[in-house]
Amino acid sequence: MKLRRLSIIIPVYNEECTLSTLLNAVLNVDLIDNIHKEIIIVDDASWDTSQKIILNFKDSVQDVAVINKRLPKNTGKGACIREGIKLATGDAIIVQDADLEYNPKDFNLLLQKMQESQSAAVYGSRFKDQDSSRRNRYWHYLGNQLLTYLSNTINRQQLTDMETCYKLIKLDVLKSMKLREKRFGFEPEVTSKLARLSDLNIEEVAISYHYRNYRDGKKIGWKDAVRTAYCLIKYGLLKMD
Repeated sequence: MKLRRLSIIIPVYNEECTLSTLLNAVLNVDLIDNIHKEIIIVDDASWDTSQKIILNFKDSVQDVAVINKRLPKNTGKGACIREGIKLATGDAIIVQDADLEYNPKDFNLLLQKMQESQSAAVYGSRFKDQDSSRRNRYWHYLGNQLLTYLSNTINRQQLTDMETCYKLIKLDVLKSMKLREKRFGFEPEVTSKLARLSDLNIEEVAISYHYRNYRDGKKIGWKDAVRTAYCLIKYGLLKMD
């Protein structure tokens, strides 16, 4: 079945410096095959001007569905994604971080792969393209590779980038899962639960990536890496719900 609508979930937490540019980039990208966009912005109780930017953006958009959901307290990226899944009406979802590390133009690379392969899940890999891999910071690259290796070992997969933000997944598949992780544990949890589906193979395509550091507002840290390993054991090795 061809995709008719893509739900784009954008978790937001204090992203006033990049949010306006990102939202306009998502709005302006033309999707292949006349696929329509549904933009779902989930504000994780930001205390900066992010909510004002979101409201101004929503008021200015006429021809694309924009949903704005503000959480009452800061809960985490995974909680934002779960809320976005509840609100989504598209055939598939993709998560877009509110910073500028990922380029929304790459949506079409994943959509094209899904249309061609008929797979229910396509990941955008930052490391499939070797030139892109060399542009990433060494410790960032090494950490991602170690976690991806652990994921592949436990889940019997051959991914090159398990931690990628760009995961294009059919909505009915996501809604069939009990997703529990509130922070960055969403990535290993959903990957492990997809691995349990015997008739589903995760496809990958190379995407562009612009690394940012903690001075630029990057939030993920070493504690999240430990949580990722824990989630892989919990949801992958032990197959807990």
